[in-house]
Amino acid sequence: MSVLFGRIVKKLPQLSLLLSKAADMEVSKSIKLNSGHEMPTIGLGTYTMFKDQADMLTVIPAAIDEGYRHIDTATVYGTETFIGEALEQMISSGKIRREEIFITCKASDELVPKDENGDVMYADIDYVDTWKALEECVEEGQVKSIGLSNFNIEQITRVCDSAKIQPSNLQVELNAYTNNKKLADWCEEKGIVVSCYAPLGSPGRFWKESADLNLIEDEVVVKIAEIHKKTAAQVALRFLLQKGYVALPKSANPKRLAENIDVYDFNLSVDEMAELDSLNKDLRVYCEDYAKSSPYYPF
Repeated sequence: MSVLFGRIVKKLPQLSLLLSKAADMEVSKSIKLNSGHEMPTIGLGTYTMFKDQADMLTVIPAAIDEGYRHIDTATVYGTETFIGEALEQMISSGKIRREEIFITCKASDELVPKDENGDVMYADIDYVDTWKALEECVEEGQVKSIGLSNFNIEQITRVCDSAKIQPSNLQVELNAYTNNKKLADWCEEKGIVVSCYAPLGSPGRFWKESADLNLIEDEVVVKIAEIHKKTAAQVALRFLLQKGYVALPKSANPKRLAENIDVYDFNLSVDEMAELDSLNKDLRVYCEDYAKSSPYYPF
């Protein structure tokens, strides 16, 4: 026992050095997917964010001007058309090139079976079949990378086992209060990049109760923010980036829009990362209760 203990003590300085290097590691502004394409590590979330078309035609250009090159949307968000219009205007004006922009979307009902009235036949949908339809989209050059959202390990494994093209990305609710550690670690082992929606705990969600916990008001997050002269939101986002994730904050506020992407010029220490890790409460706020009757409900 003494010999073993001695060996452990001798290795502690090396271990500390390695941990320090990990904490001080520079975070890249993009991460390479297994498809070979680069995904920006900060993206603009657009779920329930915009009031109308005019609002979006203002916010999207503002985000591009601040440096955003990753925009997250979905058919059910109702934002795709307006985002396209805003980007088209900026591309036409020469401010950006299309190849600079990474757009993440979720499969619409165009890829699933419908009855004679055009209504989706949810009972007949197998997500493996939907994945095969997405693979065809890649083969036809319609999309460059494909991934999953709100899938658990068992479901991802089922997709991987039958896939010609492996998932490159998994988008899930993930933040310091909901760390999804087992799932995120598993994805890292499989080479699947994790994107975090609700990276700030979704403090502006319309169903939030006054007594609900608020991540960006947590005393630990606020304390660390004061040390670095950053906002609590910036600390919460940096925490995710240093873990190797992609974060998708959303805001239509010009000041917060700028702050949320200004997270590449400071480092959280090993101790600070551990403090933030300790905040986990498995506090999921997007439970998708409407889908609980589905045999594929992931939570």
